[in-house]
Amino acid sequence: MSVLDELSERSLFDPQNKRLFKYLLVGVMGIVINQGVFLLTYEAIGLQYIVAGLLGSAVSIFANYIMNDSWTWRENGTAGIGQWLWRGLKYGATRIVGVGIGTVALIVFVDILHVNPSISNILRIGVGVLWGFGASEKWVWSSDGSSMSFETIKRYLGEDKRE
Repeated sequence: MSVLDELSERSLFDPQNKRLFKYLLVGVMGIVINQGVFLLTYEAIGLQYIVAGLLGSAVSIFANYIMNDSWTWRENGTAGIGQWLWRGLKYGATRIVGVGIGTVALIVFVDILHVNPSISNILRIGVGVLWGFGASEKWVWSSDGSSMSFETIKRYLGEDKRE
């Protein structure tokens, strides 16, 4: 059974489908933020398109983390500043990979395919959507039973193995 078959068999109200819908809505807001920063820094200020794209990414990543943590995966986020920072660190790490993928896509769109940089910036965002949702679902907001949960790491680091 393919992933698409599995998704089509689920109800629209399945928790994972609801999260995907929320994730996509947050992503649309992130695109608006990203594109706004890009246009401001590239078109109005005159920064190089790669720098403008990276700045847009940084601002939208921070905004998207806050929205996803407080809404999309709210039920998966344990309270506490340590937990919030740990999720933020994992989210940032996954987005660094996504920014790398998107930056390569941006260069390909602009320098090889000769697509307008402002349009290319939107296209590169689309390249990372599947990566971002999968990484968020499986790692960033994973359950406490996960090998990369904050509690598991704390337990591991707290054990004194020198006895």
